[in-house]
Amino acid sequence: MHSLSRRSLLRAAGAAGLSFSSLRGLFLEDDPATGPRKPTLVVVFLRGGIDGLNLVVPHGEAAYYRLRPQLAVPRPSAKGEGGALDLDGFFGLHPAARALAPLFESGAAAAVHAVGTERNTRSHFEEQDRWETAVDGADLETSGWLNRVLADGRGRGPIRAIALGDRLPRSLRGDVAALALRGLDDLVPRGGSQADLDRTLAALGRAYGRDSKDSDVRSLLERGGRASLEALEQLRSVAESPPASNVEYPDTEIGRRAREVARLVRADVGLEIIELDAGGWDTHENQGAVQGQYANRLRALADALAALVRDVEQDRDDVVVVTVSEFGRTAAQNGTYGTDHGWGSCVLAIGGPVRGAAERRSGPVLGEWPGLEREQLNQGRDLAHTTEFRDVYAELVRFLGDVALDVALPGHEPVPVGLFA
Repeated sequence: MHSLSRRSLLRAAGAAGLSFSSLRGLFLEDDPATGPRKPTLVVVFLRGGIDGLNLVVPHGEAAYYRLRPQLAVPRPSAKGEGGALDLDGFFGLHPAARALAPLFESGAAAAVHAVGTERNTRSHFEEQDRWETAVDGADLETSGWLNRVLADGRGRGPIRAIALGDRLPRSLRGDVAALALRGLDDLVPRGGSQADLDRTLAALGRAYGRDSKDSDVRSLLERGGRASLEALEQLRSVAESPPASNVEYPDTEIGRRAREVARLVRADVGLEIIELDAGGWDTHENQGAVQGQYANRLRALADALAALVRDVEQDRDDVVVVTVSEFGRTAAQNGTYGTDHGWGSCVLAIGGPVRGAAERRSGPVLGEWPGLEREQLNQGRDLAHTTEFRDVYAELVRFLGDVALDVALPGHEPVPVGLFA
């Protein structure tokens, strides 16, 4: 008679080369549906609060240069060196994000400026929680907004959502199975053979399915064991296959994770949502302007995203990559040549139906610009928000398919942003 605990299961799975965030992420409860490929949303959470004013630079705003004598990105140069990369005569990209410029020029990318919420507390913890649940006053039982999107329909693959990182983010927590992986290498057997891994998984399934005294675990395995093992097999085959692309990625953490996103998308295993984190944007000190820590991190991000988009070119109509962050930074630089927790942020969206955004009357930068003069600033210090972040989410929900907005974003009446053509 086997008497295995949840802890034993996870320990045995880890020994077999697997890294899972929870039992729910390992054992799926429903068989997948069949049908054509579904859209895939890649959410990149820029944790720490990115300085959107130095990402999409308002070079046509005189107050920007008065507020940031050391941190402002210079106006576009006729020589194209050192200054912002002009987008529409008023906004420009930070030169470190040069890899994204062709995507804006072709209409495959758009930005939404001055995005946020009037309930912003400037707290990393509280605002990340708000952006990930899309619910004001969320408690520990509140599901993530992306999990609610999944809950309103059936998928066509055994695993519908993956987070690449050390933990499952709040946005993917809820009733629908989601998997957290440090990387695809976690699915390749370590210290043993393929047969060893197969025997381990089979033994776990038999032990729990027949003999477990834990009725919850036994029921979970009985309902979902077959789909779960199929999911693991599919993901493991992706991990063991050499990359089918010669696209070059930056040798950075975000670059490596972007490469794995592309491998998962190209494998077409039924994923609808992929989430990855890119932290380090809390630039209180020595932020830098054209050069420095911010520019270095932004270059790594832009190069990784540009490579990802090239890598999934054949599926690009079905893939959208979006960057979000919990808040922006103060409009003025501080005494340590950085920026503090602010208000309005900046969202980037690339791929899929974003194509054609540059031909719209509003151009590639969307949202009402509130201005940076003192009387226009929020509390006299921040870029005000003019676009509620849930309005951006509503357009992403529509991209993902026939999902009820009142399920994904309860209590919110969305206002059109015009993100997608």
